[in-house]
Amino acid sequence: MTQKKLIEYTNPSTSRRKITRIPIDSPDYPPLLKQIKDPPKIIYAIGNVRLLNKPAVAIVGTRQPSERGEYYAEKVAEFYAKQGFVIVSGLALGIDSIVIKTALKTGAHVIGVLPSPVNDIVPKSNEKLAEKIIRSGGLLISELPEGTKPKKYHFVRRNRIISGISFAVVVIESELKDGTMHTVKFAKQQRRIILVTNLPASGNAKLKNEGFPILDF
Repeated sequence: MTQKKLIEYTNPSTSRRKITRIPIDSPDYPPLLKQIKDPPKIIYAIGNVRLLNKPAVAIVGTRQPSERGEYYAEKVAEFYAKQGFVIVSGLALGIDSIVIKTALKTGAHVIGVLPSPVNDIVPKSNEKLAEKIIRSGGLLISELPEGTKPKKYHFVRRNRIISGISFAVVVIESELKDGTMHTVKFAKQQRRIILVTNLPASGNAKLKNEGFPILDF
């Protein structure tokens, strides 16, 4: 066995890991997700499926955070990680990536919810981060089977799963046009707890005006 093959064998990427198929009638299927309007009939997973039955908090935000947004992402992720919650994220750039890195550094488990099959990480630049989630005892999930090419609408529909498996959604920083607000819309429909940081972004301002509780650090 060559050195390259040995490294690949001992350090498998997500593209070569076993995919677990979790139908809606499985005991491993997240109970909160069953309660939403249109739950996935099947979840595809790589990693620790037991996390789907543990208390989870989704921490979401813009792909282009301000310095204060980055600060809040780290502080909020660290806070909930230290409380023992599973951290849920969309594995996007920006706030998502900061939240995941902070949660893993703090020792928390992370569930990454993908808009693509679990063995085809989107964005590609977060493949190593996805692998870190798995190696740290975390989980990657998607409603898309292997070989599916993700469409634009998959990114939006993914957000209903992010809020659906979580009992609370924390908005770090978001403009009204950001995809984060899709997650907020689903969280409202699903009657999840919604919290927002005290940042001046337009999405945050809207949520504060609607009376949602403010997190401050």
